[in-house]
Amino acid sequence: MTNQEKYNQKLKRFQDAIAMKEPDCVPMIPFVQTYNITRYGHTMAEIMYDVSGAKDAVKKYLDEYDPDVNYGYGSLFAGMGPIWEKAGLKFLQWAGEKGSVCTENSIHQFVEKPYLKQEEYSDILTDFTGWVMKKYLPRNYTSMEALQDMDFANMLGYSSFPGLIQFGNPEIVKMFETLAEIAGGVSENFRESSEFDAEMRRYGYPTLFSGSATVSFDILSDCLRGTLGTMEDLYEVPEEVEEMLRRFYPASLKNCLSQAAAGENLVVFIPLHKGLDGFMGTEQYRRFYWPTLKLLVEDLTAHNLIPYIYTEGKYDSRLDFLRELPAGKVLVHFENCDMKKAKKIVGDHCCITGGFSSRLLAAGSPETVEEEVKKLLDLCAPGGGYMFDLDMTIDDGAKPENVEAMFRAVRKYGVY
Repeated sequence: MTNQEKYNQKLKRFQDAIAMKEPDCVPMIPFVQTYNITRYGHTMAEIMYDVSGAKDAVKKYLDEYDPDVNYGYGSLFAGMGPIWEKAGLKFLQWAGEKGSVCTENSIHQFVEKPYLKQEEYSDILTDFTGWVMKKYLPRNYTSMEALQDMDFANMLGYSSFPGLIQFGNPEIVKMFETLAEIAGGVSENFRESSEFDAEMRRYGYPTLFSGSATVSFDILSDCLRGTLGTMEDLYEVPEEVEEMLRRFYPASLKNCLSQAAAGENLVVFIPLHKGLDGFMGTEQYRRFYWPTLKLLVEDLTAHNLIPYIYTEGKYDSRLDFLRELPAGKVLVHFENCDMKKAKKIVGDHCCITGGFSSRLLAAGSPETVEEEVKKLLDLCAPGGGYMFDLDMTIDDGAKPENVEAMFRAVRKYGVY
């Protein structure tokens, strides 16, 4: 079989499952994260500063296990360490960073806290761009601290002439020079990652992610108010929360479409951070979380993109909502969900995936792994509309013999 024939076979397998059909066999799309890095002799601390190790790891993983999709290394932000250091990034910590909480084989960690104070809602809603420029960016990037001292309010007509003087401030000049260097580094990193994905497609492996999108509620909670602050806001300033969610949506969609237009990949990755059971009640979910998530999915499918809704945490009480999404056009991942219930409620409407315990790869045996794979396939595969993935990701600590047993079992029991 040629590489092109292999690519076509894997792509059709994926597309048939999305369309709720039975492909020749269950597509294998396990989300590999740090496992392939450490499996082939590298560390996360290394690849954060040198993408060659990430490329080597991805190629060897594809050769050894032959999955149906390639995740590449972009989602790990490989090679971004020097760029983030130059930018003075504060909202992430990563392996290899001096003083980081991350171990040498940890993925990046988000530093969540209230960058937006509750009393600043009126400011951001009145002047969103101004607040982001003068408050959010200086609070999150040391390289942009000079922005807080810039003033554009009077730069209209003749008043703009004295306003131009501020661009001669040495700190502002240095900031723009640094940002130009950072922009070049980011562009080169994205270009190299995209070229590697294209190389892997020629090698026979469709690239899964064409970009990512964040639901409006998660933008507010992750990036601005923090988990605790957002929960307070739902009770204390609910109207301001709703207005913020509406404001976020157009830019979020536009950014997602721009990413997708630059690639030839399959899906738009939408990780759901705060929509899980127990975080908010059903009526709060219906009011604050679901509207922009549903709209995002509908708009992406209207642009012939495949939304990949990656639920995190327990999601049993949200299953009925998913039936409101476009049928046969969406992929839904479950981390902690009754897969029998998910198959019954969602499985004839949207393609489902997930549910296999990643802990078994570290703590189980090949025999146990095979047994549990078969149970999951017997439950979810009949009738199609199913792809094999884990509840979470394959990471450092997974035993190679168990990973091999997992792939072998899917090939053995996943044939239609």
